[in-house]
Amino acid sequence: MALVPGVDLSGKTVVIAGAGCEVGVALAHGFVRAEARVVLVDRHEAAILEVATLARDRIETLALDPLRSDLCQRFGEVWADDPLHVLIHLQPLRDPERLADALRSIPALTRDMARALQAGQGRVLVLFHAPVHLAGIDRRLLDRAMAGLPEMLDDKLGAHGIRCNGLRLPDSLSQRGVIQDLVSTVTFLCGPSGGAIGGAVLPLWPRSD
Repeated sequence: MALVPGVDLSGKTVVIAGAGCEVGVALAHGFVRAEARVVLVDRHEAAILEVATLARDRIETLALDPLRSDLCQRFGEVWADDPLHVLIHLQPLRDPERLADALRSIPALTRDMARALQAGQGRVLVLFHAPVHLAGIDRRLLDRAMAGLPEMLDDKLGAHGIRCNGLRLPDSLSQRGVIQDLVSTVTFLCGPSGGAIGGAVLPLWPRSD
């Protein structure tokens, strides 16, 4: 799935959890181009501070480990019901060696931010792929577990106007155009036209041209 850029997210607030990775940096730039306010959350502040310097008026940083439930709960309490329009989960990409923690943290952080998401009629998007070091049944089990999260979250939160989806990435992000297509697809799903989709896991196919 690859979509055309051009979404206007002015006045919207986006939180990217686990932002200190290649995808997090690319999405931060994409949301800034869409005129959104972006909050980058990562356990290593140095990994996101450099990104913030490129758009100080639109990007804020928070040094917080999104895999730690106690810190995420506090984050949700502080944020309270200030409208949040988009919550992006990159924990599986940021910390592939801590996949069990990532599986637990995604629903936990979403729950902690539920008041804010409801106030903003927000979108939740989980990005994942099976790490290349996994094979066979382990890879299938991980994919099944990750793929089940969006539907579970949408079942719980959809009635409150919060739409939850997943995006399954190709094994390699280095193929031509993958990052560009990824940013276009994510911003589309988080924009006005993406609101009709809920509980789905969408594949991002690498270009074949």
